Amino acid sequence: MNTKVKEENGVTMGMILITISLTALVLLLTIPNIYLDNHIYYESRTLAHLNKIKTTLEEEQVLIKNKLEVINVRENLDN
Repeated sequence: MNTKVKEENGVTMGMILITISLTALVLLLTIPNIYLDNHIYYESRTLAHLNKIKTTLEEEQVLIKNKLEVINVRENLDN
């Protein structure tokens, strides 16, 4: 009895399942990293903006203190 082994040509269902599984695995490993990178980026932008505001307010506070000191000195000289 002569049995021939049927050779499969082309893409098999097993190949498709392996490809889909590997693609899903890669996505599962990369999507959280992308999310975290984006989250860190936007948080750092927010912090940079808040630091600019803080610096501006500190400089304004120094100016106001200097003006107040000038006013107090003038009042003391007038008295």
